[in-house]
Amino acid sequence: MDKKVLDKIKKCLRLATSSNANEAATALKQAQKLMEMHGISPDDVAASDVDSQTTAAGAGKTPPTHIAMLVDLVCQAFGSKAVYSRYMDVKSWSLRSCVEFVGVGSSAEISAYAYHVLLRQLKRDRKAFLETLNKRLKKSTKVRRADIYCQGWVLAVSKNITPHKRSEAEENAVAKYKAKRWENIEKREANDRSKKARNHDHSSFIDGQRDGEKVKLHQAVKGTTHKAITNGQ
Repeated sequence: MDKKVLDKIKKCLRLATSSNANEAATALKQAQKLMEMHGISPDDVAASDVDSQTTAAGAGKTPPTHIAMLVDLVCQAFGSKAVYSRYMDVKSWSLRSCVEFVGVGSSAEISAYAYHVLLRQLKRDRKAFLETLNKRLKKSTKVRRADIYCQGWVLAVSKNITPHKRSEAEENAVAKYKAKRWENIEKREANDRSKKARNHDHSSFIDGQRDGEKVKLHQAVKGTTHKAITNGQ
């Protein structure tokens, strides 16, 4: 779609809300004429306000629960929605997973940035936690405890955010975009290794909460995404 045409249509639609009846009627008629001429539907106009940003998921085909929690945390913080998907990396000729954030205005861009930085911090803390575990533990036990640690970490970070309340217009715009972009979105359950937790695994969750409490997510970052996250500094 031609951005200039879309901008003209949006301008006419804004004028169509004028308290001046004649001005409003003329603007609405002009908007409808432009939409008909260029084959643009009302849904197209709504969806055009939505942007999307993709970032590496940092997980495989089926994400572990802590990754799903992290995606949800970011979406709540910045008013975006997300789709977890796979793509072919032509450089390595291998399938990789990514998270595509969708939102109105800059919310998608900020969400992708926040997820990227939080994921990097989480992986760093996870690695440090793994190094504290007894080297004689089975690999499956280490992975399970590390996942439980990460769940505690994400939960602690989530307690420091204020959920962004999307307006009805934002909800509608994102819904229109998703309907146009993806006809069918497959729902997949996250891989929750904590279901097999043992009594000795509980302390891993506590350790994760302790480290997650040091991470602060600053939400007032319009245009200043580089200051979005600190680690208790």
